[in-house]
Amino acid sequence: MTAQPRRSRIRTTLLVAGLLLAIGGVVALSVASRLTPHLRERVVAAINTRFQSKVEVASLQVAVFPRPEIQGTGLVLRHNGRTDVAPLISIRSFVGGAGLGGLFATPLSLRSIDLEGLTISIPPGGVKTGTPAAPGAADRRTGNADDTSGFPSLVIARITAKQALVELVPRDTGKLPRRFDIHDLVMNDFRRDGPAQFTARLTNPVPRGEIDTSGEFGPWIAGDPSRTAISGRYSFTNADLDTIKGLGGRLNSVGRYSGLLERIAVKGETDTPDFQLDSGRRPVPLKTRFAAVVDGTSGDTVLEAVDGLLAETPIHARGAIVRDRDVKGHRISLDVSIDGGRIEDVLRLAADAASPPMTGRVSVQSTVLVPPGEGTVMTRLQLDGHITLAQARFTSYNVQKRIAMLSRRARGDTGDAGGESVVSNLQGRFVLRGGLLRLSGLTFAVPGALVRLDGTYALDTQVMDFKGDLLLDASLAETTTGVKAMIGKVVQPLFKGPKGGTMLPIKVTGTRDKPEFGLDIKRALRPGD
Repeated sequence: MTAQPRRSRIRTTLLVAGLLLAIGGVVALSVASRLTPHLRERVVAAINTRFQSKVEVASLQVAVFPRPEIQGTGLVLRHNGRTDVAPLISIRSFVGGAGLGGLFATPLSLRSIDLEGLTISIPPGGVKTGTPAAPGAADRRTGNADDTSGFPSLVIARITAKQALVELVPRDTGKLPRRFDIHDLVMNDFRRDGPAQFTARLTNPVPRGEIDTSGEFGPWIAGDPSRTAISGRYSFTNADLDTIKGLGGRLNSVGRYSGLLERIAVKGETDTPDFQLDSGRRPVPLKTRFAAVVDGTSGDTVLEAVDGLLAETPIHARGAIVRDRDVKGHRISLDVSIDGGRIEDVLRLAADAASPPMTGRVSVQSTVLVPPGEGTVMTRLQLDGHITLAQARFTSYNVQKRIAMLSRRARGDTGDAGGESVVSNLQGRFVLRGGLLRLSGLTFAVPGALVRLDGTYALDTQVMDFKGDLLLDASLAETTTGVKAMIGKVVQPLFKGPKGGTMLPIKVTGTRDKPEFGLDIKRALRPGD
């Protein structure tokens, strides 16, 4: 065969192949144009059934050529067709890829879908009575999947969303929704008969910080989304406690969680190396281990157990953090106990001083309430409890010297013992409201003397106003010398203690830095008082 006939045959073959391809393309386009409306109906029906919602979509295109794909804008899913609440899901735009078989399979299967402008609003538990249901949807509040007996269901191999907003709507209409900004959400194997695997990063609003999390989500409960299961691990890093009024420091936390969206059990640890209060402005390391139950629809948290370590002081707590009606913020209600802690750790946190004014072993039982509202934590803090302070020493040399002198005089020793070391013991009840600390039944004891006081101390001005009694083992004459001792013998009958010795009515006024101790003359001159 010569070269010319061979070239002619090749040209003929190419022309035939090109013609066949053109005919095939025309046929494919014709078939695609006929199938597209049907596929659109299948996509809408699958979404409708999968989420038990009425589907609204601004635009939706389904293509089978040159590759199977769906894309659209303005997708809105209204749970059970409700228009009185925010849509369950709204998506600004989406693009999904599928195999040709996946578009016609039951359930409808997509290889991947990329979402932009995703907002999810999880309604509170239960379906509102009397609300219209989406076509073909039944009440399946306790079911764990959609019903494939009607429209086909939906399986998505991979879902990605760069930016998304999740709102958890509380049952109480007076409370604001709980909002989370989610970044880089990836969910694999979203199907009807098992959980999907996910990874995500989200911004926690208060305290503000970034949470990295991964775990399992689902299967989706179409009839009652708040009962959808979720579990996983989280890492909360560099959370800014300054976003909570009155607190400061950087918190890090790791832990695990599991449960339903409306009730999630969390166990974890926190580490805040520079925890501080506005009143103290002195950072103190704080570590905790905790177990809690979180209502995901409201953000309310029940603290089942919190074991903390403030520097070297163990703290145990339990209680709740609840969002109040119509008030921004949370109500913190706790039962707190300290057993044999260091008073210097607590004072370093609460007092704005270079060094704590006192050292010793402290035990506390108290209720703690921090209502929401304006102002710092210290102005809103409410306490009601009992304190015991043992083996206490004042860090100020002058104060400790006066305490030592009081102890010696109370025992009838009028000499100068110089560096005598005296420890003090204190106990009493306390109530804190509006920045005013009220102390009752307060006793302060050193060898030979006992002080009993009732009164108030203002946290902001540091002004104190206490009245009570000073009980001494010795008589007045034994506490001094010279003329004062002679006068003491004369007036001793007026100040005789109930068990002998001396009882003097006293008052303590002034400020923390400049206290004023003195005899309460008015009470002293009232016989029998």
